[in-house]
Amino acid sequence: MAKDITKILVTGPFAAGKTTLIRFVSSEQLLSKDVKATDGLARFKAMTTVGLDFGILHVDETLDVHLFGTPGQARFNFMWKVLSRGALGTIFLVDSSSQRAIDEGKKMYQYYRNKADTPIIIGATHRDKEGARDLEVLADGLGAENANIIPCDPREKEDSKTLVLALLQEVIESDMNDEQEELVDDFELM
Repeated sequence: MAKDITKILVTGPFAAGKTTLIRFVSSEQLLSKDVKATDGLARFKAMTTVGLDFGILHVDETLDVHLFGTPGQARFNFMWKVLSRGALGTIFLVDSSSQRAIDEGKKMYQYYRNKADTPIIIGATHRDKEGARDLEVLADGLGAENANIIPCDPREKEDSKTLVLALLQEVIESDMNDEQEELVDDFELM
């Protein structure tokens, strides 16, 4: 029996934990292209993703989730559109302890809200650091007041799985709502 394959995008600003999430949640990680950070962001972390991260989460005998991680730096924003094609939804990670990340995240979050008609789950990372914002403050800072925001430590497999499962649940609910709307539209045509 062939497995169903679902594509999920993992994105967010620089140093949010995208590569870490994919590494820890994947049953198999097939690709990660990190290089030494050489610009002003090198003071925040030594390595940065320049292409994409890719991993596979085997959910069960019938479903595999392919995780595509984007680079977080704006200079690689051409990859955001390319990697988001065909994704059923997006996990958007943001460092909740960094105002720089929240400011960058607001622009990125609005980009994805405007470009994709798919569910987005926000993972609030770095919750253990001093200065981590409350989830309501984070939502306001991102311009995401009605978003589903879940605290997440990408180094913890269960936290990462929670994000994936929450997104899959939103995808299912969104599909059900779309089907109900189509039924109503079809009924109105009769």
